[in-house]
Amino acid sequence: MHDAYELLGLEPGATRAEIRRAFRRLAMRWHPDRNGDPLAAEHFKALRQAHDTLLDEIEKGLASTGPTSDDDANTRRAAPEAEAARAAANAEPRGADRFMELELTFEEAFRGGQKPLCLQQSSPCAHCDGEGEVTLAHTRLCEPCRGSGRVGGSRHLTRCEGCGGRGYRNTTPCPHCHGQGNTTLERWLAVSLPAGLIDGDTLRLAGEGEPPAEHHGLPGNLHLHIRLQPHALFGRQGRDLRLQRPVSAVRLLLGGDLQIPHPDGTRTLSLAPGSTAPRELRIPGAGFPARGERPAGDLIVELRPVMLSHADDTLQPLLEALERELQGALAHHLPELAAWQAQWLPD
Repeated sequence: MHDAYELLGLEPGATRAEIRRAFRRLAMRWHPDRNGDPLAAEHFKALRQAHDTLLDEIEKGLASTGPTSDDDANTRRAAPEAEAARAAANAEPRGADRFMELELTFEEAFRGGQKPLCLQQSSPCAHCDGEGEVTLAHTRLCEPCRGSGRVGGSRHLTRCEGCGGRGYRNTTPCPHCHGQGNTTLERWLAVSLPAGLIDGDTLRLAGEGEPPAEHHGLPGNLHLHIRLQPHALFGRQGRDLRLQRPVSAVRLLLGGDLQIPHPDGTRTLSLAPGSTAPRELRIPGAGFPARGERPAGDLIVELRPVMLSHADDTLQPLLEALERELQGALAHHLPELAAWQAQWLPD
């Protein structure tokens, strides 16, 4: 319920009329036919739901307090109305909340920090006071009707709307706002990013929404929906980070230190000796940092073995020596090969 009041810019205890009036004012701004913002349709639905929810709660409240006597009924009717009147008198008008999408790289979302954000906001044109027209020093002949005050219709002449039938004009569209009455202002914010943001998270910036409709009051809030850019290396599953790391097949056999890229800087892992088969390493807590009640994710590294494709003059004698050593104890080093040779290449 608190969210519904906040979405409509109202305080608890608002009357039916105040709820309807707030919805109509915001609907004019957020209706998808009037607002080209990609999130306008979603926000308009939220406004409609908040409007319906609050009106339903008022109806339920009235129904649950049926009178037991005339005096009780009068008291119950008067108390909510007086309370609502006091709340309306004390509450400052608030502007509408604004909803935007904030795109972050994996590194920005992982580490947090600050990110500049440009806000574009419509404001009444200061040159024409939002009228869209300015007064001319001298009157001009109306161009659409050529001074006659009439323009041709489908069947007969009609009054020229441009000059109101006078044949001349003493105003002209404001050259600064091109007759729109509004100009677009840009304002830059430094958004503080907590570490560990992922897709679907929301940041709420108090007071950075739309200004109040009246000349006084409080601005609305700005809600930033987080979206992560795709990364060329890292994938994400919840708060877990995944990446594929090609590794020399020899290193997989020998084990040793292995460097792993990470959004917070390169890490060095200790690789145990093993086979040349692909394997997966999981480093607990090295994924996206913990945020709120959600624990930190893991870093999952898929090791993909890379075999030697050719041997040059430097590697050739080394590999020949290795092969002789292997053949000298084939049953120990390569039992599968030893069994095959024993069956199909008898002495």
